[in-house]
Amino acid sequence: MLFPTATFAIFFLIVLPLSWLTMPWPHRWRPFIIAASYVFYSWWDWRFVLLLAGCTIWNQVLAVRIWRSDSTSQRRALLWLALAGNLAVLGYFKYYDFFVTSTDNMASWVGLEAPMSVKSIVLPVGISFYTFMAISYVVDAYRGEFEPTTLEKFAVYLSFFPHLVAGPIVRPAELIPQIDKPRDPRRVDTSRAFYLIATGLFKKVVIANYLASSIVDEVFAITTFLNSPAASTRAARSTSSRRGCSRRW
Repeated sequence: MLFPTATFAIFFLIVLPLSWLTMPWPHRWRPFIIAASYVFYSWWDWRFVLLLAGCTIWNQVLAVRIWRSDSTSQRRALLWLALAGNLAVLGYFKYYDFFVTSTDNMASWVGLEAPMSVKSIVLPVGISFYTFMAISYVVDAYRGEFEPTTLEKFAVYLSFFPHLVAGPIVRPAELIPQIDKPRDPRRVDTSRAFYLIATGLFKKVVIANYLASSIVDEVFAITTFLNSPAASTRAARSTSSRRGCSRRW
């Protein structure tokens, strides 16, 4: 689900009042916001929710074990295990095709045949954001800077839909205490909240999406023009003309 869409507008109009009503009771708000975040993330492809849930459980289990372990070598081994799992998932989805293509090109260059084949792997939206947030959670537990929280609170931290697909990456000490603290909706500064929402949407929709899309369209148009047969013919004529002038001189 993308932010500048009518689908998200309907989703937000449903989630916002319900979140507002459950805000004073964190034990009710947390399960609700996890469910809402998973619905938000599964709107494009529900299978990616399994990846997010697996990442949550994997890092929570290892962070707790790291925190409770008294052995330095065991804590270091668990840290490397957590990092390897996170980076393996991230590398598979983001860099598998690049690695296979590069290996195939290098093998062809030296006259060998690579048995690996390129796959059409769909990149899960926001995987970099929540993977690096999970890594920061485990690393802070290893350093002793943050005690692992409950699985429910960590799930909110990792799947919270306002930053799930667009960031920013935040440390656990910045967000998890806010998740744990009960809030009174009557004390919320609504004017500032609406100001932040309006400016955030303006930056996201107008600056990030519109301008970036315009730049990409212009680059694509220029590239298409330069690769077109007409452009190649004109370039050949121009080169031939310059060569003719050189001969006359």
